[in-house]
Amino acid sequence: MRSLKDIKLMLSKCGAAIWGTKKEVKELTNIIGDDEIITYATSGVYEGHTWLIVSTSKRIILLDKGMLFGVNQIEIPLSKVNAVKYRKGLFVGEIEIWDGASMFRVKNVLKKTLIPFVNAVNDSIEEIEKSQKYSKPSAADEIIKFKKLLDEGTITQEEFNKKKKELLAQE
Repeated sequence: MRSLKDIKLMLSKCGAAIWGTKKEVKELTNIIGDDEIITYATSGVYEGHTWLIVSTSKRIILLDKGMLFGVNQIEIPLSKVNAVKYRKGLFVGEIEIWDGASMFRVKNVLKKTLIPFVNAVNDSIEEIEKSQKYSKPSAADEIIKFKKLLDEGTITQEEFNKKKKELLAQE
């Protein structure tokens, strides 16, 4: 779990605009993992309350903490995000997040934060897609692949055993 100091530092570095969400920022210490980075944050109105909207390296978090107790939290893994759109008004705008099954519309978002938020989400999604493309298959996946080749008769039992031994030695 991240400390409040870490959270505030990440929010400061990304230029987040978090007006009216002091309680929610404190609550982030219970939500943001050690391996997670806040890429941007803003605030807006969702379901009649002021919510903190956070883009991280793994997910989008919508967070509303009650005055005395209670926390409303919506998490959308970046792998499930189909689209992030924004609309600009004169002073404020709105952000729409589509995750296939539903759409979340956050209104009264500061106009200057719309594009940075959408860009941060899209950049994080792109990073995840890149890392998945270039990730090396695990030894178990490779062994399964060679087992299929063995079952098809493409390779011999001796070749399979040799390759299996090599793969297990790499781990």
